[in-house]
Amino acid sequence: MHTKMASLGASNVRAARPFRIRLTTLAAFFLALVHASASENMDLQEPNPGDQLLHILSPTVLELFRVNTKQPDPAPVDSWDWVNGQGTFVTPNMSSVRVLVNGQNNPVAGVGFKRRPLYAPLVTWDLRIGNYLYLQVSNAIPDGASVRVINDGTLWPTNVPFTATADPMRYSPAIHVNQAGYLPGYPKKAIVGQYLGDMGEMTIPSTSFSLVDAQTGATAYQGTMSLRRDMGYNYQPTPYQQVWEADFTSFDPPGGSGTYRVVVPGIGAALPFRIGAGSGMAFARTYALGMYHQRSGTDVALPYTRFTHATDHTGPVAVPTNTSAPFVFTWNTIANYATQVNSDNPPQVAPPLTNPAAQLYPFVNQGPLLVAGGHFEAGDYNRVTHNEAQVVHVLVFAADSLPGVGALDNLGLPESGDGVSDLLQEAKWGADSLAKLQDTDGGFYYSVYPQNREYENNVLPENGDPQVVWPKNTATTAAAVAALAQCASSPQFKRAYPQTASNYFAKAQLGWQFLTNAIARFGTNGTYQRIQQFGDDFTDRDDLAWAACEMYLATGDPQYQQQLFNWFPDPTDYTTFKYGWERMFACYGNVARDYAFAASSGRLSAGQLDPTYLARCITVITNCGDDHLSWSQQDAYGISFPPISKAYRSGGWFFSAVQAFDLVVAWQFNPRPEYLDAILRNLNYEGGCNPVNVSYVTGLGWKWERNIVDQYSVNSRRVLPKDGMPVSNLTGEFYNTWTYGAQLKELPYPADYTDTGPYAYYDRWCDDWNVSTESSTTDIARSLATAAWLAARTSLATQPWHSTNASIAAPTSARLPGQPVTVHLSVADPNLSEARIIWEALGQQPSFGNEAYTFTLGTNEGAYWIEAEVQWPDGRHAFATNSVTASNNAAPLLANPQWLGSGGFGFQLRGAPQANYTIQASTNLTGWVAIATTTLPPSGVAVITDPQAGSFVRRFYRAVGGP
Repeated sequence: MHTKMASLGASNVRAARPFRIRLTTLAAFFLALVHASASENMDLQEPNPGDQLLHILSPTVLELFRVNTKQPDPAPVDSWDWVNGQGTFVTPNMSSVRVLVNGQNNPVAGVGFKRRPLYAPLVTWDLRIGNYLYLQVSNAIPDGASVRVINDGTLWPTNVPFTATADPMRYSPAIHVNQAGYLPGYPKKAIVGQYLGDMGEMTIPSTSFSLVDAQTGATAYQGTMSLRRDMGYNYQPTPYQQVWEADFTSFDPPGGSGTYRVVVPGIGAALPFRIGAGSGMAFARTYALGMYHQRSGTDVALPYTRFTHATDHTGPVAVPTNTSAPFVFTWNTIANYATQVNSDNPPQVAPPLTNPAAQLYPFVNQGPLLVAGGHFEAGDYNRVTHNEAQVVHVLVFAADSLPGVGALDNLGLPESGDGVSDLLQEAKWGADSLAKLQDTDGGFYYSVYPQNREYENNVLPENGDPQVVWPKNTATTAAAVAALAQCASSPQFKRAYPQTASNYFAKAQLGWQFLTNAIARFGTNGTYQRIQQFGDDFTDRDDLAWAACEMYLATGDPQYQQQLFNWFPDPTDYTTFKYGWERMFACYGNVARDYAFAASSGRLSAGQLDPTYLARCITVITNCGDDHLSWSQQDAYGISFPPISKAYRSGGWFFSAVQAFDLVVAWQFNPRPEYLDAILRNLNYEGGCNPVNVSYVTGLGWKWERNIVDQYSVNSRRVLPKDGMPVSNLTGEFYNTWTYGAQLKELPYPADYTDTGPYAYYDRWCDDWNVSTESSTTDIARSLATAAWLAARTSLATQPWHSTNASIAAPTSARLPGQPVTVHLSVADPNLSEARIIWEALGQQPSFGNEAYTFTLGTNEGAYWIEAEVQWPDGRHAFATNSVTASNNAAPLLANPQWLGSGGFGFQLRGAPQANYTIQASTNLTGWVAIATTTLPPSGVAVITDPQAGSFVRRFYRAVGGP
């Protein structure tokens, strides 16, 4: 007979002493601490249909929040469906609704409503809709009062009332802070404001605020808020006119760091945040982790991340020399893009690139090619040469020209701690890829794409498709020439990689020759053939200017400078601005930056630079900084969002940290305090100081997004997306998906598209797959440069760090399906008092926790993976993974022992559902006697009691199961 056993032991002692548990090797108890969230925004959970919550937003405004859903059309919203087909709010019958404050009726004086999808994952229909019913009451609710909102069951079930207490320290969604924290000695601002849907904006009842210790509640600082009205939106009523700023810049914690909350009388308290030296480094290390996650052609691995994948896309890449199989899809796709007209560009003189015969620059190397490496272009696995060149430019520029950035060698990359700039090494990862993408005639391939589809949307990187290169054009070639020449002229790069720098320059020279040959043959206006949007701004004009600039900075040869002046004579000319007003755009901006910093970066002497041209470069840089400063000052939340974009009601693909990059560059020539303030306001917004209290950088802050436009994340085994990915800080509208079609667009109230009083723009957020929220790797690079500059100004700039090892101790023997299991995290750095620990496991929702984690195995047999992520306030991470095996043949488990009255002893038996077990007891682990038999219920858990346990000095127990 096959016997399955579990056992435990207990000592019988006097009541005055706590009992001891004696454990055999067959059973053990683990005590788990349960992490209690300070608010509904701090538990990583998505609200489920049926969830509801009462917020006391102010003494006179209540928010009744309820989550509901709908099935695909024509099904209606399943509850609170108060918006008719014309998009009008039909006020429900409120006659039975009563607001009870300390048991006394407080009459409702006004009603408002808003509605918006909250959660809509891509893979399967799982729509969750946020509904917000606002009640304005007649009498102010005093602090400490209990509030209860009831009805007769027509609007919501009577057994689930809305209740809350007007605790002065209650969480308030109306107080917005940077969840990644603030730096001592720097501007520190919180924002207060709340959008109430068709009721407009909430009136803030008090202009005073205080900063309190998050642990003790002690007041650390008091101040007065100032009104900060938004400017630029031209519809009525003008949004964000009741937004207030709480400025606590003058406060720095005693001892240098501390955790605090902003409190506003009558409103409540913000999420906790830290003031300390680590905030800048937290942003920098998180963005650096994002760059690491975008690497291609390598494995992404522990201990640097838990979002791992095997080596990807290293196989031979085909060259599509004809339109026959297997290149039919490739050329059909290229032809489709090539015939799309960019109305901002002059008409294309060269023939459209619709087939191999139309190529001005035919493939020379017939392939196959080995071109692995570089970075994914964005959320897809494609590699776009022009974007890679931009990534290289930003990272090399930051390392060379932003003080202290080139010395950062502690961002947590595999290369950290080796004495070479981390940003420079990330740039080299991209530049090495560029060098492989050159044809033998000197031209550079446009991109590396899947052979038979545009996006590998259903696989992890290592399982990617066969790939092809796309044809060459002059914009891509010029950008690659410029980026390689920039590396070759970088003093830091040459010191670290002298031979590589020389090799890069040889490739840049060959590419330059390709460009000059093309111009000589087809004329300046006849060289460019459009392929996609990448590099299509200004056709190839800006790219050629950038190439000429970098060739000059690399050689000092006047012929290149003269060519630069011919192609880009005046950097302040508005015709070289995007749309005529956006300065420093694309490669024209690269020219201005690198020429302006040529002397300070050590590329050329000041005497080799044309004074007039240099002055114009500096002027366009500082004017661009002034633009971003002005936009920030005109914005209620301080982001550099252009007023013209507000006037056109645009949104999407907007990243505040990217905007801050131009301010950082301008600050180098004009270190105005206002610039620094605007930089930090932009970072604050991205870090959670926004109307919806969402961190727009994955893995940072308290409130995280789950659904981002990223192929790895949607195919990963995890619920959470990979860390370090910026998500657009503004979303103008919903976009169609194959799961929901256009149905998400129909749900917001007020509507997104109405002329008067549309849904407020900064409040338009949903955790969904929205293409306008996707970040490019160029966005990550600019964000990293911004944050690295800030981090380099702090005391942690020289903090040694490479990685921190961690491990999860899990049961090595199998456990029964459906039973709880506890695992333990061990970290090489034992100082976890200020660290945040995130747990994920198969079939579980992610959660914040501590070193012990308990979860319940699923009902299926097999391996159940577990992962832990540790985050310190300075952005250092540790990652660990393990697994637990579930098997129906596993031994049963005895758990949760406790003494009972009259000397009895009880515990749980956890085993296979419907299985038969005999409970045996022993005093010496040798002789065993049966004390009970049981058949487990479907739950697999039964309570066993031994009323005779008190008669023994010690007694051991085991469960024996039959076949």
